[in-house]
Amino acid sequence: MRVYCRDDERIWRNARFILEDLAQGKAGESVVLIADGATYTPARALCDCARDLGMSAIVVDVDAYGGRERYADIPVIPPLKAAILAADICFMLTPQMMTDFGTYLGAVDDCDEALLGKSRRFTLEAGGMEEWDLDPEEILNYRKRTEKLLDWLKVGKELHVTTARGTDFTCEIGDKPDGMYPVLAIIPFYAEVAIIPNLGGVTGTVVADGASECTEEHRGLPIRPGIPGYQELHKPPLRFTLEKSIVVDYDGDPVQVARLKEWMETSEPQANVADEVGIVTTTSRENDTYGWIVDRTHQTHSLHVALGNNTRRGEIIHGTEHVDFDIHDPTLSIDGETFCTDGVFDDGPIFKNRP
Repeated sequence: MRVYCRDDERIWRNARFILEDLAQGKAGESVVLIADGATYTPARALCDCARDLGMSAIVVDVDAYGGRERYADIPVIPPLKAAILAADICFMLTPQMMTDFGTYLGAVDDCDEALLGKSRRFTLEAGGMEEWDLDPEEILNYRKRTEKLLDWLKVGKELHVTTARGTDFTCEIGDKPDGMYPVLAIIPFYAEVAIIPNLGGVTGTVVADGASECTEEHRGLPIRPGIPGYQELHKPPLRFTLEKSIVVDYDGDPVQVARLKEWMETSEPQANVADEVGIVTTTSRENDTYGWIVDRTHQTHSLHVALGNNTRRGEIIHGTEHVDFDIHDPTLSIDGETFCTDGVFDDGPIFKNRP
């Protein structure tokens, strides 16, 4: 494990940007950092930096409570739960998809509460923090892009998504979706607008040429794995057809199709509904290297459509089963006005003033 020193200007600069610019930390506030052996170095740097900025900070190493490969089995630890709830700011540096704030607090909804910024609880993509050469202006700009795009989606009528590989679907926006949220609490490299369509708002063809995320229960391999060592992205993409948000047809690689069929049909209720359309707004390629490394989903230059069984639409993003399917290099338009072409954003339409 690399041990940083306080004279390491790069990691110190990165820590300060995270604390002051992204978390909006102030002197006198308290900070809890949840770490493990793999993330102890950035946690230590953040802790020391926070203290230099006048904050109270503590690192909690959770390796002792089950190990990095068994986070799902960790019981709620009352002192840790109390520390998270009492802290002004909390950073989770443990590997994404292995755990979340719902795990530590004992309530599934706390995962979404954190992701949607309803608390100052952040998932920190901490890997390689001593190596990052952050571009603060770029990061702050795509976070602003996320907010501006959400504002536009709220006054539009229809989002249209196409790709060169055959994706072609529409999603109702404006006041039609059950929810639309900026996902800005996975830092520093990720940003997204998550649309929770109503039960009839998505129609057309999805061609998932990227990876699919792990299922909620992590039952075996993901449906379309991008995991190093188990990567199946060289196989034909999964294609599914949606009519009023319901999957009515699907095809692709036979093994992946069989996984999809088994997962949809054995989930209770069935997971054959378009539960989310997620527009990934980050342009940081570091997101692909240091961020969503567990299952290789949520990449830059992508959009994802989630199938699932959310019965609490409008309250949360994730149902008991929820799987995102990445669609690479999408072209996106709102009411005929294009703002992203082959995965590359045009901020002109997004930042345009609207009534």
